[in-house]
Amino acid sequence: MTKHTLAFVLFAAFVVPMAGQSPPSIRGVWRNTERTIPASKSPGDRVDPFGHIAVGTQTAVQPGLLIFTSKHYSRTTDTAVEPRPTSSEAVPGKPTAEELQARWGPFQANAGTYDLSRNILTLRIVVSKSPSEQGEESFARLTVRVDGNTLWLTPFENNRGRIVAGVTSKYVRVE
Repeated sequence: MTKHTLAFVLFAAFVVPMAGQSPPSIRGVWRNTERTIPASKSPGDRVDPFGHIAVGTQTAVQPGLLIFTSKHYSRTTDTAVEPRPTSSEAVPGKPTAEELQARWGPFQANAGTYDLSRNILTLRIVVSKSPSEQGEESFARLTVRVDGNTLWLTPFENNRGRIVAGVTSKYVRVE
């Protein structure tokens, strides 16, 4: 057997089977564990819910879940830096604008359908906490990286345009 034949056999034995493998699945339930906020040239560069958080990696993130089935997704995320208030309103049943903002402002939720093509995830938002972010025209595109039971998502585009400095969220699979 010549060196070239041996090299081809080794190539076929190791590389060709790997090329036919499907990418790791994102199906399941994921819990956010970290987010990395990149520096941007101007505040207008970032079009995502984390614009109020300092640049850098945040590991003490608030609760959040991301669920992927075969065709649908659901996301609920507390984007606050500190835990949201749990105390009742100063005047029970009559929350002030500030009290409502402290509870609901840093909370994001949406659900819909998705398409994953290689490392690009397109979310079609059917329902959202923010009604302006839902409907037939609403979408978000993110880059995806999966390594075992760890998932990283970085938004780079939505129906309002390009996201220059997208926040990378890290998730771990919980089921």
